[in-house]
Amino acid sequence: MTSSQTPRSLMRKPPEGLFARLLDSLTDMYALVLDRDLRITYANVSFLKHFGLKWEKISGRPCKDLGTPFLGTDALQLGFCPTELSPWYPERTLMTREAQDKVYVYECTLNHLEGRRGAAWTLWSLRDVTDRFRLESRVRQMDELERNLVQASMDGIIVNDMLGNVLIFNDGAGKILGYTPEEVIGKIKVYRFYPDRTAHEIKRLIYDPTQGGVGILENYETQARHQDGSLVPIWLSARLLHEDGREVGIVGYFRDLRERRRLEMELLRNERLATLGKMVAHISHEIKNPLITIGGFAAQLGRLPDLPEDARRRLNLIYQEVQRLEKFLADMSTFTRGAPPQKTVGDLPALIREVAELMDSGFKERAVVFHFHAQGRIPPFAFDSGQIRQVLINLFKNALEAMPEGGDLTVSATVQDDDLVLKITDTGHGIPPEQLHHLFTPFFTTKPGGTGLGLTICRGLITQHQGEISLESEEGRGATCTIRLPIVSA
Repeated sequence: MTSSQTPRSLMRKPPEGLFARLLDSLTDMYALVLDRDLRITYANVSFLKHFGLKWEKISGRPCKDLGTPFLGTDALQLGFCPTELSPWYPERTLMTREAQDKVYVYECTLNHLEGRRGAAWTLWSLRDVTDRFRLESRVRQMDELERNLVQASMDGIIVNDMLGNVLIFNDGAGKILGYTPEEVIGKIKVYRFYPDRTAHEIKRLIYDPTQGGVGILENYETQARHQDGSLVPIWLSARLLHEDGREVGIVGYFRDLRERRRLEMELLRNERLATLGKMVAHISHEIKNPLITIGGFAAQLGRLPDLPEDARRRLNLIYQEVQRLEKFLADMSTFTRGAPPQKTVGDLPALIREVAELMDSGFKERAVVFHFHAQGRIPPFAFDSGQIRQVLINLFKNALEAMPEGGDLTVSATVQDDDLVLKITDTGHGIPPEQLHHLFTPFFTTKPGGTGLGLTICRGLITQHQGEISLESEEGRGATCTIRLPIVSA
């Protein structure tokens, strides 16, 4: 019996069982297995179907015979058919084939396989990448104007083939997702830019006729995954790309919604604060007068000469609690009022020195040394001196309370990129990491008798100045509060 007459059951012996079923299940990979003599011992179903071959015609034949008349071209000249058995083959090569007035492009991979008792085979696998190469050709043929328009778009634009390979990734996409084109094109599949299953859902919607028509997706709100792992809200529109009636790719346009969401949350917060402010104003009016009366009588009674010491202590406690409630009402009023800043051109270094002088007795009482450094010239600019004064007083008081045994409070001011940057650093006990991200949350406090509104008020006032405030700390090593204020004229 000649090799060409060998029964298929024997020819399938090397890739039998699970391996053979696995190769037969691959619909997008065309696979051949060659024996030690480079003869065909197996061809998967996809290979036979794609090339229109019958197993009986090619089983046992040398690989080089797969040229004319089977594939319509010379297999050896293409370079994909090995001439000798070797454990080392090029990692990946490309081959082309002409058939029925069409040029096919394949990605070809050769892998050396070893079995028991010295058996050896070569797995030759092909993937049809014709559509991808056509799409890449169209991308290369874009003229300079089209390329500049794509790159200049503030929106993200991504073009991928039907296998998810990214072919175009513009600067807008890079700004939203945190990648450069060099990191993406030809290296990352498009589904990497979405949370689990989101890419599959988007592809399903593109074929949904209710979403704008088959092949069209309009203004779909979803999330994309940033390079750092965070999720970015986006508005996505997508279109199927066709060539000769075949689907060859998808172009997606997406817009970053983070700023929009921030503004929506800010608007919602302001609406809630306005409602809360009306309620607080009414409550303050009803409570404040009785509190003043209670506090006044407690102070007067506490000054009576023949008052027992225990009664004096209790009256003093009543007076302190009344003061705490009055401060809470005042903080609530400030927190909910949200009055816009009344800006006038002022000298911020002078205001810092003024507040430090106002609190000098408190510094001395706590053995805290105050330092102020202005790095370079700090120009006069527009700010609300009353609101910034309140911010400084709150932050200086927090620093004092963090240094009960004394220390240094250092304030530095400098100009960076048209912003004034203010750093307020203490040498106190610091803040535990689990508390740090809660510090600007309303009513969160770590101090006995604290209202939990001091830092929240500071953030609100700085935000109204279109500025930023942040806090850094290590437990046992003090804390630094950084404020950025835009330097603007009145």
